[in-house]
Amino acid sequence: MAQLQLAHGNNLGAMDMLRRALSEDPDDAKAHALLALVLLRQKRLHAAEHEVGLALALEADLPLAHTAAASVALAQRKFPRAEQHLSRLLELEPEEAGHLLLRAQLFELTGKRQQRHETLKQALALAPDDPHVLVALGEEALESGALRAAEQRAREALAADAQFLDGLVLMGQVHLRRGQLEEARDHAIWALRQNATDPGALRLLVNIQARRSWVLGLWWRWATWMETLGDGKGMLVLLGAYAGQRVATLAAKDLQMPGLATLISLIWIALVAYTWIGPSLFNRMLRRELQEVRLSERF
Repeated sequence: MAQLQLAHGNNLGAMDMLRRALSEDPDDAKAHALLALVLLRQKRLHAAEHEVGLALALEADLPLAHTAAASVALAQRKFPRAEQHLSRLLELEPEEAGHLLLRAQLFELTGKRQQRHETLKQALALAPDDPHVLVALGEEALESGALRAAEQRAREALAADAQFLDGLVLMGQVHLRRGQLEEARDHAIWALRQNATDPGALRLLVNIQARRSWVLGLWWRWATWMETLGDGKGMLVLLGAYAGQRVATLAAKDLQMPGLATLISLIWIALVAYTWIGPSLFNRMLRRELQEVRLSERF
């Protein structure tokens, strides 16, 4: 019952079930591991780490305990610890594609894009019809701007499970990148019908709002484009933009046009301020959506 509640995003219901289970058997390692995952969803990292420790102490080779431990370590940005648990997890269950997805997440967080890609391909070889694997590959394609490949993976995931929440979110993101806002919103609502607190679906909804906003629309397009470049090329773009404005400012001064030089400097400062404030405004919108979600009947 706790696992069912967790799958539907009912963290409080899952926690209640697990507390009841642990009141019957306080030495149930699986219950402690599941409770750690619930606490992780609630961002209670210290409590989740405590439950992970209890689970591993009770059953050191329980795969679910190592899954929870790796997930908590990733959330804490303790990457060496996460790698240790993932290595042990793959020793215990080397044919489990879900463990490879978790390792791919580690590579994503540490900026190892090639290793992430190779790990996702390994997962696909193990589970070619697993919608989780297909969506992970679709998200990778989306990040690089390969919308056609991302759409294909989303369709494959939804063919395997028409109600798969992450598949709906991925398809919505594809529509959003193409400017098909109504289609994107429909997919966000379909996903939220299944889990009204899902962070991915809520982020999609906020992305749509940002895309429509006069204030955040330009920032959203800029941030999306920069994401497709990756960290290295993105940094080169920023350095090139700074160098360009400095050259333009100096050229204006050399041409005895101080007003133009000042205008270029002011435009540059305004752009820097805009790109600095944009993420804060976006995160504020997202936090507002995450506080409490209630779908009206018109949805």
